[in-house]
Amino acid sequence: MSGISPAARFFCRVVLFALCCLASLTAHAQSTFGSILGTVRDSSGAVIPGAAVTLINAGTAALRTAQTDQDGNYAFNNIDAGVYELKLSAASFAPVAVPLIQLTAREVRRVDAVLQPASTTQTIEIIDPPLVINTETSGITQTKIGEELVRLPVAVFARSTGSTSPISTLTTEAGVQVDDTGNLAVMGTTPALLSLTIDGISSVGVEYSGPVNEMFPSFNSIEEIQISALNNNAEFSGVADITTVSKAGTIKYHGGVFENHQNTVFNAGNPFALSKPKIIMNDFGGTLGGPLRFRRGGASPSTFFFISYEGLRLPRETPIVLSVPSMDMRNGNLVNYIAGQGVDAIYQPDGTPIDPANVPVSSNSAAILEHLFPTPNIGAADSYANNYQINFPSPISTNQGDIRLDHNFSDKQRVFARFSYKNRQVITAPSADCVYTYCAEAGSPLQGGYNTPEIDEGLTFAHTYVFTPALLNEFRGGYNAQHTSETQSYSTTELLDKVGLTVPQPSMQYSEAPQVLINGFMSTGAGNPGVQRGQIIQLLDNVTWIHHTHTFKFGADLKRISDHDDNVFGNYRSGWYVFDGSSPVGTNIGDPYAAFLLGYPDWTEVSTTNRPTMDGLGYSYAFFAQDDWKVTPSLTLNLGLRYELHPPIKEQHGNTAFFQPDFNGAGTDGTTVHGTVVVPSESALQYTSADFAGAIAPTPITTANQAGIPTGLHFTDHQDWGPRIGFAWRPFHNEKTVLRGGWGRFIETPLGFSLVAGWAVHSSYVGTYNQAFADDGVTPLLSFQDPFNSSAGSYTGTAGFYYAYPIHYQDPSVQQWNLTFERDLGRGTGMRLSYAGSHGHNLDAMVDLNQVPANPYGYYNTDPAPAATGSCITNAGSDGTLVADHRPYPCWSVIQSVVNAAESNYNSATAEVSRRAGSDLTFDASYTWTRDLSNAGGSVPNAFAISGGTFLTDRFHPGRDYGNVMFDRRHRFLATYLYELPFGRGKQWLNSGGALNQVIGGWQLGGVTIWQSGAFLTPYQQSIDPANTNILTTVGQARTDQLPHVPLYAQHRTTAQWLNPDAFPYQNLATPDGNGIGRFGNAPVGAVVGPGTVNFSVSTSKGFSLTEGARLLFTVEAANLFNHRNYETPNMQVDSSGFGAITGLSDEEGAGPRSLELAARITF
Repeated sequence: MSGISPAARFFCRVVLFALCCLASLTAHAQSTFGSILGTVRDSSGAVIPGAAVTLINAGTAALRTAQTDQDGNYAFNNIDAGVYELKLSAASFAPVAVPLIQLTAREVRRVDAVLQPASTTQTIEIIDPPLVINTETSGITQTKIGEELVRLPVAVFARSTGSTSPISTLTTEAGVQVDDTGNLAVMGTTPALLSLTIDGISSVGVEYSGPVNEMFPSFNSIEEIQISALNNNAEFSGVADITTVSKAGTIKYHGGVFENHQNTVFNAGNPFALSKPKIIMNDFGGTLGGPLRFRRGGASPSTFFFISYEGLRLPRETPIVLSVPSMDMRNGNLVNYIAGQGVDAIYQPDGTPIDPANVPVSSNSAAILEHLFPTPNIGAADSYANNYQINFPSPISTNQGDIRLDHNFSDKQRVFARFSYKNRQVITAPSADCVYTYCAEAGSPLQGGYNTPEIDEGLTFAHTYVFTPALLNEFRGGYNAQHTSETQSYSTTELLDKVGLTVPQPSMQYSEAPQVLINGFMSTGAGNPGVQRGQIIQLLDNVTWIHHTHTFKFGADLKRISDHDDNVFGNYRSGWYVFDGSSPVGTNIGDPYAAFLLGYPDWTEVSTTNRPTMDGLGYSYAFFAQDDWKVTPSLTLNLGLRYELHPPIKEQHGNTAFFQPDFNGAGTDGTTVHGTVVVPSESALQYTSADFAGAIAPTPITTANQAGIPTGLHFTDHQDWGPRIGFAWRPFHNEKTVLRGGWGRFIETPLGFSLVAGWAVHSSYVGTYNQAFADDGVTPLLSFQDPFNSSAGSYTGTAGFYYAYPIHYQDPSVQQWNLTFERDLGRGTGMRLSYAGSHGHNLDAMVDLNQVPANPYGYYNTDPAPAATGSCITNAGSDGTLVADHRPYPCWSVIQSVVNAAESNYNSATAEVSRRAGSDLTFDASYTWTRDLSNAGGSVPNAFAISGGTFLTDRFHPGRDYGNVMFDRRHRFLATYLYELPFGRGKQWLNSGGALNQVIGGWQLGGVTIWQSGAFLTPYQQSIDPANTNILTTVGQARTDQLPHVPLYAQHRTTAQWLNPDAFPYQNLATPDGNGIGRFGNAPVGAVVGPGTVNFSVSTSKGFSLTEGARLLFTVEAANLFNHRNYETPNMQVDSSGFGAITGLSDEEGAGPRSLELAARITF
C-alpha cells in the first residue's frame, strides 16, 4: 500500500474491521428495517414467560422465531417493511394467530396478545387493529406507501416538467415546504441539513449537500417513502430524514404495465402566455416480481426478484417572459424610456448633453442587440418591461430501470441488493432573467437552449444475520453517482466576432456567451457549461442487542466522496459587461441603458485559467450508540450519542487554494503584506497563473507546510457531537393516548463545497476592471472596444478570490426540540398536536472580506482619514485616501469567503387528524403555523439557504439580514385522501355483481388540497450603493428603504401592480452627486408577503376485473382542478419598470394552470 494515501489506508483498515468484526457500529445511511414487539398475557392479565412466538413474512414466507422473556415480552428487530402474520403459543393455552400486520420502514409496531386457556386446539385468530398512533418512540414520522403514491394526484405536475422522481410527493406531508427551485425544507430544516437515503444508502449530492432529485427509483417500484421530521435518534445524521424503500419480490408472481398521458388539449391556458405551451407527455413502463428459484422438494422459494422499467417522452415548451429594449431604444430614441425612469437628461462622459431622441449607438452595442437581445413581441410599441414572450422548445426523454434481488439463506441469514439507473436527455430553456449571481443555464433565447443530460446510478447491498433473537447484525454497502453536463451548440469565437468583443482566453470547448447586464433588462450569459461527476461510496454496519428492557444499537458509517468538474470560471470566460450606473462615468452619463448604447460599462470581469479541472477525493466517518429503554410498560426513553468526523475533501492534484486573512509578513517585493494565498503543496505552485500572481503582487503565494496548516487547507472540526434524548409516555397505560418529545443536536455534513470553494483560484485569473476616467478627466478607461484596459499593455486588473474558506471552519449545527400529544379517536382515526422548535448555529454565510464599513463619502471618493500606506495603495495623498483603498486587503477586489456567521430560529405548531386504515376511507389533514427566522438566506433571499451560504449585506453586522425565511410560509393547510365509493359488489350500496357492478363498482376518489399564505419577499434595487461599500459588485443588489405607516400593497392589487411603489423609495439612498448616503436600506428581509396558494388536485379511478388475477385501473387526474390562479411572486426590484408586477403563475405543487393526466394500469 505504499502508493496509497494515509487516509485511504485508514479507510481500508476500518472497512476490513467492519467486515471481520460483528461488533462494529450505523449512521448517515441508516437501517430501513423495523421492529415488531409486544407483551403476551393470560386472561387475568398476568404475563406469560416462555411463550413461543413466530413471525411470518406474508410476501416471502420467511419466518423468525422467539420466546417471551420473564416479563412476557418479545421483540423482532431488523425486519423488512411489509405484511406479516404473528403466531403465539404456550403450554395450557390455545394458540393465537394475528394476520395482516402492516409494518412500515423503521416502524416500531406493538402487537400485544392475550392467550386463552386451552379449551380447544383450534387456533384463535385475532385481527390486530391498524396502527393509529405511535406509542413506542419519540420521533415523529409520516409515511406514504406505494399505492398512495400511484393513486394520489401528486405526480401530474412532476411529469409535466419531465421528472419521474417521487420527491415532489413529499410536500403532501405535514411540515414540508418547497421553494421556487424545487428545494425542500422539513420543519425548518434546509436542504443541506436533510439526510436522504434509498434502501439505507445516501442519495445526497456531493457539491451542495442537497438531494439528487432524479436518483429515486420509479414510482411503481417504491414500497414506501417515509419522512422522519422530528426527534430523530442517534442513528440519523440529518435533522430530518427522508427514507425510500424499494419493492421486493414475493412468493407469488406479480407485476403490471402502465401508461400516463398528458396533452395540450387537456390543459387550461396560461394568461401570461401568448398560447398554450406545447405538451404531449407519455410516461410508460412495467414491473415484474416473484420467486426466482425454488428449493428442492417443493419447499418455499428462497430467492426473489423485482424489476421495473419506466420511460418518459415529453416534447414540451417552456414559457419565457423577458424585458428587452423597445425598437425605439434599439435605434437610440430614449425619450419615453428616460421619462419612465425619472431621468431628466443624459450626457456624454465629458458632460456634453445628448439629445435623448438621437443617442449614438456604438457598433458593438448594435451587434449585441442584434445577436443577444430578442426584439419585443408583446405589449405597446414603447414598452420595455416584460415585452418579450416565447414558448421555448425544451423536450425531455427519460429511460430508467430498477432491479432488486432478495435471498433467504436461512431463518437467520438473508441478503438483498438493488440497482437503479436513469438516463435523462434534456433540453433546458435559457433562464435569461438571471442577473449578477451565478445562474445555471442563463443566457439569451437567441443562442438556443442548453443540452443538460443526466445519468444517475444507485446501488445498495444489505446482509443481516440473527445470532439469537436478542443479537442481530446488519451490514450495508452501496454507492450513488450522478453525471451531468451543460452545453450549447454555437461557437464562442464566432459569437464574439459577431459582437466585436475580444477576450484573452475564449472557450474552444464550450459555448459561452458574453454576459451583458443592463440594469432592468434580461441577462445574456453567465451560464457555466461543463461536465460534473459526483459519487459517494458507503459502507456501514450496525449491531442490535436486546438486554432485558434495553434495546441497544451501535453503528459506524464510512464514506468515500469524489467530485469532478472541468470548466472553472467558465461563466466569466467571455466576459461580464455591467451597466448599473455605479462608476463615475456611469454617473456622468445619467442612465445605464444610455451608457450601454455609448459602449461604456461601469465595470467588467473576465477569466483565464491554466488548469480548468477539479478532481476531489475525501472521506467521512460517523459513529453512534443508541439505547431504547423500556423504563416501565408505559414509558420508553430513547437515549443516543452520535459523533461525526468530516476531514477536508482534497483536490488530488493540488488545484485549489486558500486565503489566509491573518497573514502579516513580507511580500514578494519585501514590503509588509496583509493576507496571503496558500496552496496545498510545492507541486501545486506549477499551476499558478502569471496574471493572477501579477494582479495580487506583492501578495505571496505559499504552501500549506509554510503556512503551518493541513494540506486540506482547513482544520477538521473535532467537536461534532450529537447527543439525542427522547421519550414516549402513555399516561393512561393504554394504546389510546401518548405524550412524546425530545431534544437533539445535529451536524451538517459539509461534503464538497469546501473543495469547490477554492477550486483553481491560483491557477486561474478572474480580473475585475472598474470604470474610471483617464488622466485627462474626460475619457473613460473602459469601453466595448477596450473592455479590460488592454491598451495599458496587459489584461491585469484587480484580482478577486472566489471563494475563500475559513481555516478554522466549524461544521454547522442545529439543536431541535419538540413536544407531541397524540390520541386515538377510534375508528382508525388519530389526532396529533405538536410543537417543534430549533436553533441553527454556525450556519454558512458568504461575505466579502474586503468590504469597507458604511461611510458617507463614496466608494471611489476621497475620505478625510489619514493617508493609507502599504502595498497596493495608489491613491493616497495629503487630503486622504480613496475609500476603496481602505479595504483590508487593497491588493484585491472582492474576497468572497464562507463564514460561520448565520443563525436560524424556528418555531411551529401542527394539528393533524389522520385515518391511515379503513375499508373505504383514508385521509390526513393538517394545519401548520410556522415562524422561521434566519439570516442564512443573505441580503436578498430568493430560495432556501444552501450549503456554502449566501452573501450578507454587511460583514460587520450579520444580523442586518435576519428576517423571515422566504418560502417557509406562515400558514399551511394540507389534506390528502383516498375514498373507495361504497357502491358495487361487497359494498354498502347496490351490492351486486354482473354488468351493474362493472358500471358502478370499483370507483375511487383521491385528492390533495393545499391552502397556504404567501412567501416572504424582500424589496431591492440595483442602481445605488447606499452605504458606499461596493455592494453592487459583490452582491449585485441592495435592499431599499421601506417607509413606515405606508401601505405595502397597491390599493387594488392587480398583476400589473401588486405592490405600492410609494412604500419603497430608493432614490433617497443616493446623494445629489450619485454616491450613497452612507447607510444601508432599512427594508427588512421578508417584509412583504407574496400571493398565497389555493389548490385542489383530484383523481378519479375505476377498476375492472379482467381475469381472476388481473385487473385494469383507469385514472383521470387533475392538478389544480378549479384552475385557481396562483400567482408567482411579483417583481421585487424597485428600480425596474416592472416593479410590483406579476408575470406568471406559480407551478410548484401543481398549482399552475389546470392540467389533466390520463392513466391506465394493468396489474396481476
